[in-house]
Amino acid sequence: MADTIRIGIIGAGSVAQARHIPRLQKVPGVQITHAWSQSLETSQTASRKFGIPTIVGNWEAIIESPEIDAVVIATPPILHLPTTLAALNGGKHVLCQARMARNLREARIMLEASTATNLVTALYPPLAGLKGDWAMRRLLHDECYVGTIQDVRVTDITQTAPTAPSWRMDPEVVGVNTMSMGIVAEVFNRWVGPAKSISVSSSEPPTAVPQSLAIGATLGGGGTASFHLSSRVTHGAGSSMEIFGSRGVLHYKFSADEISGMTENEDKMHSIEISPDEHRSQTTDAEFIEAIRKGTPVVPNFEEGLQYMEFNEAVAQSLYDVKTVPMPPNPKMQTWGTLL
Repeated sequence: MADTIRIGIIGAGSVAQARHIPRLQKVPGVQITHAWSQSLETSQTASRKFGIPTIVGNWEAIIESPEIDAVVIATPPILHLPTTLAALNGGKHVLCQARMARNLREARIMLEASTATNLVTALYPPLAGLKGDWAMRRLLHDECYVGTIQDVRVTDITQTAPTAPSWRMDPEVVGVNTMSMGIVAEVFNRWVGPAKSISVSSSEPPTAVPQSLAIGATLGGGGTASFHLSSRVTHGAGSSMEIFGSRGVLHYKFSADEISGMTENEDKMHSIEISPDEHRSQTTDAEFIEAIRKGTPVVPNFEEGLQYMEFNEAVAQSLYDVKTVPMPPNPKMQTWGTLL
């Protein structure tokens, strides 16, 4: 691999312009040479703003270009599978925005395609819980702060932003993704571990992208977890994860990146500082380039993405079949309320 790494942006909208493009342009030896977006105006804006020399009329032109070494896919989920497969087949490294795919079947295909190559593949981590990720994993798994995890409560009850893209409500575009479900599942898997079974209730039609979900889960160690997600309220309760165990409790407030806790021999909750040397941030763009150059790990990878897509798939199956779904599920759902 040459010292200069040439990047093509597939989906040059707000996420790419706010995160990927400026962060990649800060990495020495990286050139963003091509960009595509569904809107020509969006592509032109990105080109002017960031000095990207070439905008193309279709994303395939980026894949086919011999001048491109790697692609960043920052589109809605409906394009994640075809663009990833085409890029890998074209010998290009892939950094894909979350959520990984529309459904579990697509996520499995993406993972299988990535493992069949020596190319770097990576996903983008959510901001929720990221700053304190290393601290929480140390407290839970190295220091056993809460002891054996017995109960977990995840809450994300927030009002949908007026500027939220309309495609988020289209099941054909999002598949079995909705609200922050995949995000909190990704964080839950890192801190607690994958669920053993999933059971869901919702008052909404099964074919709609749900905007309120009550999810129950059993844990491998015998504990239980509950997830209450809603975006249809006027005044929300915010977003947090509470982890209760045999020795204590940890509470992570996602919106403020604040940790509080209480362990044995303590009688009240108190703040737990996230030390500067444990701050984690969205450095995935730079890690992606480092992985291409040196073969170093980059996280989250497609295996981690598959895990949260298993969670999403189980939720969709439970809602469709009105029953508890054991984990990991087999692929069954195309979108909310629609089978493969």
